Amino acid sequence: MKSDMIYEELIQLDLDVENQEQFFEAVYKILLEKGFVKESFLKAIKEREKNYPTCLNIEPYPIAIPHVDPENIIKPFIFPVRLKNPIKWCEIATSDSWHNVKFIFVLGFLKSNEHIILLQTLLENCQKEETMEKLLNADNAKDYANVILDMEEVSI
Repeated sequence: MKSDMIYEELIQLDLDVENQEQFFEAVYKILLEKGFVKESFLKAIKEREKNYPTCLNIEPYPIAIPHVDPENIIKPFIFPVRLKNPIKWCEIATSDSWHNVKFIFVLGFLKSNEHIILLQTLLENCQKEETMEKLLNADNAKDYANVILDMEEVSI
């Protein structure tokens, strides 16, 4: 996993939001305050998610991997979130298939093609029940980060 993009201060465990709107606003506030994104990020991520949904309906838990174009990013990051309660998220390549999502990985890249291998790595690892149970049961940001950093890389 790209250890240079994981920051413990960005990891949010049991974030309490009721919907995508609240989620994006909470994430934006943190990323802007910490200097990771430009002010254009909030509008860009909402618009991109509306046009290109990012929920992957995988077992054991559906995940979402929202991201925006590089011009909205100052410093590359992976922003891992475990929600307190799942929220509805639209499945990738659909406009009407919604799933309850508890695990979200917001990605920020400076190059437009950088995310392909990382998306594949997250997809493959998040289908492993053992990995997801570790994420579900992590007590703190350090433990959560270690589970992510221990994910097996994929090569395409």
